[in-house]
Amino acid sequence: MNLDWNDIHWEDPDGGKIVLHGVLPTVVLPNGMRPRITWHGLGIMGSSEEIEVWAEEEKSEIKDPGINLDSAILNGGLDGLYLEMLAYGVEGLQVGKFPDPEPRRLHKAAVNHDRAVFFAEPDMDDEGWADFLGKEAKAMTRPLKLARIVFTSRRWRKGIKKMRKHVVEQPSREPDGLQAASALAATWWRLNRENSEEELNRLKDLRFAGRLRGALASLRETHGDDAVLLVPIQQAWRSSMLTALETLPHAESSSDGAPSDGEEE
Repeated sequence: MNLDWNDIHWEDPDGGKIVLHGVLPTVVLPNGMRPRITWHGLGIMGSSEEIEVWAEEEKSEIKDPGINLDSAILNGGLDGLYLEMLAYGVEGLQVGKFPDPEPRRLHKAAVNHDRAVFFAEPDMDDEGWADFLGKEAKAMTRPLKLARIVFTSRRWRKGIKKMRKHVVEQPSREPDGLQAASALAATWWRLNRENSEEELNRLKDLRFAGRLRGALASLRETHGDDAVLLVPIQQAWRSSMLTALETLPHAESSSDGAPSDGEEE
């Protein structure tokens, strides 16, 4: 697992570049760790429904600041464990923020600068994707998997201990809390993956990678071989996504989001 702080630049043999920009869920990254490159399109590691979810989370935060964090912690499970330890155990950073701050900030930048937005996850009207989600749900509810959920806290403690060897020191002059946040986020990501099956995780990565390649292909129509697709992605996910990209999956057309009129800062 690669938990360093440098973005991964993958060059597509057909032209253009995909930049995997590592983020930590619900964590606001310091200004010095934000992308300083020229990019032409944004790849969201979710479906087009993500934008509506973000908008609703923003509305609820205006009415009752912190309500999304409190609700997620109360719901328990891996999400609750991650957010509770993040909110009460990490210092020097803004954490537990909803909507997810880094992807949302970059999405607003794309909207404001009229840049294309693509979605790595298919929408629910995609029959193949709906079938995949059914298989994933079935895998997660098998008796052995459900038994693992009962011992979530124990798995979490063991996962954190194992993750320490992968943690990389934060860049110079950046908050020490980044290391702790990175370890927590990576543990959360790994345990979520373990709740499914390895083959399903691989197929999911391949589908997402194919859609990212399709997004880059769309950008090449305007920007040629200089096209750059910026992808804010969970830091711990970058390695498996890079592996999927390197297999050169078929470039699948993905949603080129024309943001709604309400998507303004």
